[in-house]
Amino acid sequence: MLQKIRRLFAMKNQPVETGPPQNTAPEHITARLERESAEGTVEAMFQLGLMYYSGDGAAKDLARAKEWFEKAAAEGNTRAMRNLAGMYTAGDGVEKDSVKAKEWLRKAEESEIMLKAMGLVWGVAE
Repeated sequence: MLQKIRRLFAMKNQPVETGPPQNTAPEHITARLERESAEGTVEAMFQLGLMYYSGDGAAKDLARAKEWFEKAAAEGNTRAMRNLAGMYTAGDGVEKDSVKAKEWLRKAEESEIMLKAMGLVWGVAE
Protein backbone atom coordinates (compact mmCIF):
# COMPACT_ATOMS: atom_id res chain seq x y z
CA MET A 1 0.00 0.00 0.00
CA LEU A 2 2.85 2.41 0.72
CA GLN A 3 4.04 2.01 -2.86
CA LYS A 4 0.57 3.01 -4.06
CA ILE A 5 0.61 6.11 -1.86
CA ARG A 6 4.11 7.01 -3.02
CA ARG A 7 2.90 6.76 -6.64
CA LEU A 8 -0.13 8.87 -5.77
CA PHE A 9 2.11 11.63 -4.45
CA ALA A 10 4.49 11.38 -7.40
CA MET A 11 1.66 11.61 -9.95
CA LYS A 12 -0.30 14.34 -8.19
CA ASN A 13 -0.26 17.75 -9.87
CA GLN A 14 1.41 19.91 -7.29
CA PRO A 15 2.67 23.47 -7.18
CA VAL A 16 6.35 23.73 -8.04
CA GLU A 17 7.26 24.88 -4.55
CA THR A 18 6.01 21.67 -2.90
CA GLY A 19 6.93 19.07 -5.51
CA PRO A 20 6.97 15.36 -4.81
CA PRO A 21 7.92 14.24 -1.32
CA GLN A 22 11.63 14.16 -0.71
CA ASN A 23 11.33 11.52 1.99
CA THR A 24 8.97 8.61 1.48
CA ALA A 25 9.56 6.94 4.84
CA PRO A 26 6.24 5.81 6.38
CA GLU A 27 6.28 8.48 9.11
CA HIS A 28 6.79 11.21 6.51
CA ILE A 29 3.99 9.85 4.35
CA THR A 30 1.68 9.75 7.38
CA ALA A 31 2.62 13.32 8.30
CA ARG A 32 1.98 14.49 4.75
CA LEU A 33 -1.38 12.71 4.59
CA GLU A 34 -2.36 14.29 7.90
CA ARG A 35 -1.34 17.71 6.62
CA GLU A 36 -3.31 17.22 3.39
CA SER A 37 -6.29 15.93 5.38
CA ALA A 38 -6.23 19.07 7.49
CA GLU A 39 -6.37 21.04 4.22
CA GLY A 40 -9.48 19.09 3.21
CA THR A 41 -8.07 16.51 0.79
CA VAL A 42 -10.57 13.68 0.99
CA GLU A 43 -8.32 11.09 -0.68
CA ALA A 44 -5.70 11.74 2.01
CA MET A 45 -8.33 11.11 4.70
CA PHE A 46 -9.24 7.82 3.05
CA GLN A 47 -5.58 6.77 2.67
CA LEU A 48 -4.95 7.49 6.36
CA GLY A 49 -7.91 5.27 7.21
CA LEU A 50 -6.40 2.49 5.08
CA MET A 51 -2.99 2.88 6.69
CA TYR A 52 -4.38 2.67 10.21
CA TYR A 53 -6.73 -0.17 9.28
CA SER A 54 -4.03 -2.33 7.68
CA GLY A 55 -1.06 -1.31 9.80
CA ASP A 56 0.89 -0.71 6.58
CA GLY A 57 2.83 2.52 7.06
CA ALA A 58 1.43 3.25 10.50
CA ALA A 59 0.73 1.27 13.64
CA LYS A 60 -2.53 -0.61 13.24
CA ASP A 61 -5.20 1.39 15.05
CA LEU A 62 -8.77 0.50 14.17
CA ALA A 63 -10.23 3.39 16.18
CA ARG A 64 -8.18 5.89 14.18
CA ALA A 65 -9.01 4.05 10.95
CA LYS A 66 -12.71 4.41 11.74
CA GLU A 67 -12.22 8.09 12.54
CA TRP A 68 -10.50 8.78 9.19
CA PHE A 69 -12.99 6.69 7.24
CA GLU A 70 -15.82 8.66 8.87
CA LYS A 71 -14.19 11.96 7.91
CA ALA A 72 -13.73 10.82 4.31
CA ALA A 73 -17.27 9.41 4.20
CA ALA A 74 -18.66 12.72 5.47
CA GLU A 75 -17.04 14.31 2.42
CA GLY A 76 -18.66 11.78 0.09
CA ASN A 77 -15.93 9.14 -0.31
CA THR A 78 -17.88 5.99 -1.13
CA ARG A 79 -14.89 3.69 -0.57
CA ALA A 80 -14.69 4.97 3.01
CA MET A 81 -18.42 4.32 3.40
CA ARG A 82 -17.97 0.75 2.17
CA ASN A 83 -15.01 0.21 4.51
CA LEU A 84 -17.09 1.42 7.45
CA ALA A 85 -19.82 -1.01 6.43
CA GLY A 86 -17.23 -3.77 6.43
CA MET A 87 -15.95 -2.78 9.86
CA TYR A 88 -19.46 -2.90 11.32
CA THR A 89 -20.21 -6.19 9.56
CA ALA A 90 -17.08 -7.89 10.89
CA GLY A 91 -16.80 -6.06 14.20
CA ASP A 92 -13.33 -4.73 13.28
CA GLY A 93 -12.59 -2.10 15.90
CA VAL A 94 -16.29 -1.50 16.47
CA GLU A 95 -19.11 -3.50 17.93
CA LYS A 96 -20.78 -5.65 15.26
CA ASP A 97 -23.84 -3.78 14.10
CA SER A 98 -25.70 -4.96 11.02
CA VAL A 99 -27.98 -1.91 11.07
CA LYS A 100 -25.03 0.50 10.87
CA ALA A 101 -23.37 -1.70 8.24
CA LYS A 102 -26.50 -1.55 6.09
CA GLU A 103 -26.78 2.22 6.61
CA TRP A 104 -23.22 2.75 5.36
CA LEU A 105 -23.80 0.47 2.37
CA ARG A 106 -27.01 2.32 1.53
CA LYS A 107 -25.23 5.68 1.74
CA ALA A 108 -22.44 4.41 -0.51
CA GLU A 109 -24.89 3.05 -3.08
CA GLU A 110 -26.94 6.26 -3.08
CA SER A 111 -23.81 8.36 -3.52
CA GLU A 112 -22.55 6.15 -6.34
CA ILE A 113 -25.93 6.35 -8.11
CA MET A 114 -25.93 10.13 -7.75
CA LEU A 115 -22.36 10.44 -9.02
CA LYS A 116 -23.14 8.19 -11.98
CA ALA A 117 -26.25 10.23 -12.80
CA MET A 118 -24.28 13.48 -12.59
CA GLY A 119 -21.70 11.99 -14.93
CA LEU A 120 -24.40 11.05 -17.43
CA VAL A 121 -25.84 14.55 -17.31
CA TRP A 122 -22.44 16.16 -17.79
CA GLY A 123 -21.35 13.62 -20.38
CA VAL A 124 -18.43 12.18 -18.46
CA ALA A 125 -19.82 8.77 -17.52
CA GLU A 126 -19.03 5.73 -19.58
